[in-house]
Amino acid sequence: MKKTYLTYWVCCTLWLVTVQQIHSQRSNYSVGVAPTYKTDGYGIQLILNNYRSETDYLQASLVATFSKETPNSGVEFPYHDYLLNLGYFTTVLTSKKRGLFIFFGGGPSAGYKYINKGDTEFAFDAIRAESSFIYGGYASLEMDFFLSDAFSLFVPINGFYHFNSDLNDSTLLLGVGIRYYLK
Repeated sequence: MKKTYLTYWVCCTLWLVTVQQIHSQRSNYSVGVAPTYKTDGYGIQLILNNYRSETDYLQASLVATFSKETPNSGVEFPYHDYLLNLGYFTTVLTSKKRGLFIFFGGGPSAGYKYINKGDTEFAFDAIRAESSFIYGGYASLEMDFFLSDAFSLFVPINGFYHFNSDLNDSTLLLGVGIRYYLK
């Protein structure tokens, strides 16, 4: 009889430790959304962070930007960038009492540039550009201001460089968004 109770308690303890480990691993993630501004356009970022420790994290983000190119004053045409970014970030500055964190990081960036609604005919000869896949890298500075245990306001400043882009191979995005920490 005592052996049965002992086995029962050992199994319950192991199960609780396993559930606690699974739950604590899930709390290492956050999701965020940030509307962004860029020259002659706007965009949106969806961000997923996996916190490796208190000082660094891995990031996967989806970015969509919408702009208009104006090669001369009489002509303009739209172009859109759709990007997937994977990066590593580390802490630059921390003020835990004030709830402020500043991170710096970057990594590879790849996506698709959709130019002039897919049309390759332009009303001028100044530019030759086609919609295509693009690849390169990005660097980012993120400031995080905690509002509560689960929410924070964050300010991403992203710089992109795409090697094979026909239009604007370098881009700067400025944004302000909200981040939710999963529990």
